[in-house]
Amino acid sequence: MPVRWEAYFFRTTAGAEIDLILARSGRKPIAVEIKFSAAPEVSKGFRNACLDLQCSREYVVHPGSEAYPLSKTTTALPLLQVERIVNNLAD
Repeated sequence: MPVRWEAYFFRTTAGAEIDLILARSGRKPIAVEIKFSAAPEVSKGFRNACLDLQCSREYVVHPGSEAYPLSKTTTALPLLQVERIVNNLAD
């Protein structure tokens, strides 16, 4: 990961969670959810947490072979393409 970016797990007391938050001071965080299913879906808790944190981008990493949009703000991304997340972190 580029310098100054940090990685966190996020969970609220209500149970909304995000597997990985990529954060840097002065920037909106990036949410990464990890799913075992080749046809992943995100939970309401993930969506709520992303809204609460005002995430700039959201990714769902899955074991499939195709990248595709899950919504206007969320991209399903194959595990083999996970470097795209890090490559998009502007310094």
